Amino acid sequence: MILDYRHPEAVPRAIAALQLGQVFVYPTDTLYGFGADAASLTGIRNVEELKKRPAQTPFSLLVHDLAMLKKYARVSNLTARLAKLFLPGALTLVLPAIRGKVPDVLYSEGNYLGFRISGHPFCRELTANYPRPVLSTSVNISGQKALNRIRDIEMQFSSRVELMIADAELDRRPHPAGSTVIRIDDAGRISLLREGSIPFAEILKV
Repeated sequence: MILDYRHPEAVPRAIAALQLGQVFVYPTDTLYGFGADAASLTGIRNVEELKKRPAQTPFSLLVHDLAMLKKYARVSNLTARLAKLFLPGALTLVLPAIRGKVPDVLYSEGNYLGFRISGHPFCRELTANYPRPVLSTSVNISGQKALNRIRDIEMQFSSRVELMIADAELDRRPHPAGSTVIRIDDAGRISLLREGSIPFAEILKV
């Protein structure tokens, strides 16, 4: 089933999929993503299987705002400043995690979790109405190019993903870029893990 993100059933059906541990496809402000309940080990394993991704490879978590993020990670003054300037938006923050909030498979080496606060209207509404983080990872087989047109996604994954939320504007972007990914440790050191839509130089100015 493909629904436009503005369809009145888009968010309710996505929430139903989350509650059942199912995987669905949804648009963000950068790329399409596979979504599942980040607190559900079944959902996590289903995404890993779809992507053929090795176990113990961390995923980012989609949250609604900084208040929700603080339930899962330690937020420094610097992190809060960056969030105020760049979020919601195309920035993934990898932060020192508060252990025990999500399954252990999501924590990266050194006890970090990655977080997205997407500015896409669908993501804003979904995370406002769901109490737990949602997995955020590109739609592709691990190691292959991310698919960012809903028809291409349907051709490859429709037999295994029942719900797909579409955004025609996202489909029309010729060369979409993912989010910029940075890590901030407890000492306030910033490391660039991947440069994407936001230039790292803009972040360093802060």
